[in-house]
Amino acid sequence: MESTIRLGLIGIYVAHALLAFVLLIVLKRKMKAPDYGVAVAALSFGLFLPFLAELAVFAVYRLAERFGRSGLIEDYDDYIDFKVVNYEQIRHEANSSTTLLPLTDAINSKDPAIRKHSILTHVNQSIDQQGKYLQMGLESTDSETVHYAAATMNILIDQYEQELKLAKREYDLGNPETIRRLATIYKRMIHSELITEVMLKDKRGAWLEELLKAKTLYPPSPWIYEDLNEVYYTLERPKEQLNSLKEYVHYFPERIEAHLMLINYYYERERWNEVKAVMFMMQTQFSIEDVPYEYRLLFEEWSDTTSWKNEL
Repeated sequence: MESTIRLGLIGIYVAHALLAFVLLIVLKRKMKAPDYGVAVAALSFGLFLPFLAELAVFAVYRLAERFGRSGLIEDYDDYIDFKVVNYEQIRHEANSSTTLLPLTDAINSKDPAIRKHSILTHVNQSIDQQGKYLQMGLESTDSETVHYAAATMNILIDQYEQELKLAKREYDLGNPETIRRLATIYKRMIHSELITEVMLKDKRGAWLEELLKAKTLYPPSPWIYEDLNEVYYTLERPKEQLNSLKEYVHYFPERIEAHLMLINYYYERERWNEVKAVMFMMQTQFSIEDVPYEYRLLFEEWSDTTSWKNEL
């Protein structure tokens, strides 16, 4: 008797498993992914508790639909709908993309096509130190890379010279924008590192001359003082640099950049009392959140953070 019951239960279990398998095949063609997922879960549970498990899962699912789904069921739906992204393909595309390579690595790449692309594309963009990167191309062992680097360098130098000629032709002391345009071209030429040391000295002098003209003829402007700070720093004229920075802070106390440039000046010379004095002056004008992150630690260590504007 017991063996008959045992065989009957096994037969029911096998019949249920076969029925579940057939149902899954049929339902997959007719049901949407979320609903089919529920069917798979119900029939899977049914392998441990035939028929009763399916009824229980079906009842819970219907109740959830009627009274609002739980986060678990919503998460399950999201999982069913999730589309797998082919990250492996993206990785290979990124690995072969020259636009994602640092410029130094691109110019020194073993692939001639990447070197050529970086010279013709990246170096023609408005970036600083163009000459430094082109010099890497000139030192390459690949003759084609050397050719492209030399040709690009000549083209860029010629472009700067043409810009200078045009700016000088349109130059008008009565128009501050023409002075600024000429000063900006000198600045870009210097930053490009394309010109020789002799030319570099000449362009720095011309840049400073235009800045002083703009400073004398027109109302104070932040760009004038920021450029003067760079020129005086490069020419190692600390007295003039300090005077221009003090003027910058005086005329534009609302610009945090002016105060930070003055702090940099004092900090490089280890004039700690002056650094703290500028910080104290800033506390009534700015909040600690206005300070850029690269300066935040210094300010938090050296200033009274309870007396900043946002804490008043």
